[in-house]
Amino acid sequence: MLAKPTKGISEVLDRFSSGRFTCEFKYDGERAQIHLLQGGEIKVFSRNSEDMTSKYPDIAAMLPRAVKEGVTSFILDAEAVAMDKSNGEIRPFQVLSTRKRKDASVDNISVQVCVFAFDMLYLNGESLLQCQFAQRREKLKASFEVLPTEFEYARASDVSDEDGISDWLQAAVKGNCEGLMVKTLDSDATYEPSKRSLNWLKIKKDYLQGMTDSCDLVPIGAYFGKGKRTGVYGAYLLACYNEEDEEYQSVCKIGTGFSDVALEEHTTSLNLHRLEAPRPYYRVPETPALTPDVWFEPCQVWEVLAADLSISPVHMAAVGLVDSAKGIALRFPRFLRVRDDKGPEDSTNAKQIAQMYSEQLCS
Repeated sequence: MLAKPTKGISEVLDRFSSGRFTCEFKYDGERAQIHLLQGGEIKVFSRNSEDMTSKYPDIAAMLPRAVKEGVTSFILDAEAVAMDKSNGEIRPFQVLSTRKRKDASVDNISVQVCVFAFDMLYLNGESLLQCQFAQRREKLKASFEVLPTEFEYARASDVSDEDGISDWLQAAVKGNCEGLMVKTLDSDATYEPSKRSLNWLKIKKDYLQGMTDSCDLVPIGAYFGKGKRTGVYGAYLLACYNEEDEEYQSVCKIGTGFSDVALEEHTTSLNLHRLEAPRPYYRVPETPALTPDVWFEPCQVWEVLAADLSISPVHMAAVGLVDSAKGIALRFPRFLRVRDDKGPEDSTNAKQIAQMYSEQLCS
């Protein structure tokens, strides 16, 4: 189950005006669905059902100590978050991303994690998908013992007004979190796997200053670096995916948000997917100044944040959806991270870009 981005606190109050809701810290980690099978085996899966147990053997080893007596099987929804266990401080996602991706050893874990549990889908042979969130949360908290810095519940507050949400958002930001997840408790609060629900809303700290949500985009071309970036690609052409036409449409040129290490890593990894010419299903600027020096196969997805979106005479994202002849571009984009859990066709699509632009006009 996924959350819908919001334009801010006022939208939350409008959406949830008729029922109870809760605000949870939105942790900057990796979504983890944890299963306890009837035989006692623990498995860890990604949001896309990829088996991550060998990446997180420490979670599988720790969890039995948190499970209360009488719990024989469960499916737990949680976030695995990098943590400095000497002081309980949450560390950024970039630190978590340095963990070995598979075949890790419990005795040689370089980045320690804490599991922050926030939902339960299945308990002792019974599906909880049709239970309201308040019931699922109650069962969740009755099934586990808190192990500080190892297994904790997502911090939450059942606030009901603008001041309460604002204060809790500030607390989340101070706690090194991305923002808040706002969820209905009793009304239309069943669990819908893999669906982006209007009953889960997210408020990120960036929302108050820029775009409503980040975009997941595909690098399809690059520009040779100059000056300090000589020897690596200094900027990239990013595209969204148009599902109807099965094509990648350019949405921005990006050169901000990269560390020196990231620039080297991207250059090395993307060079494995170089093309002699752009694919025929690329819709890209005809302006020579925006023509990349190098083209790539669609092979990665990058999370990007920007100041806003604008109608563009050169970029082709969502062309024809908002303007008959022009596309939409991201203004002042900056790189956040690589989305290893998404494939190119799972990236932000053209209709979503158009919707984000339209919502921006109404905000």
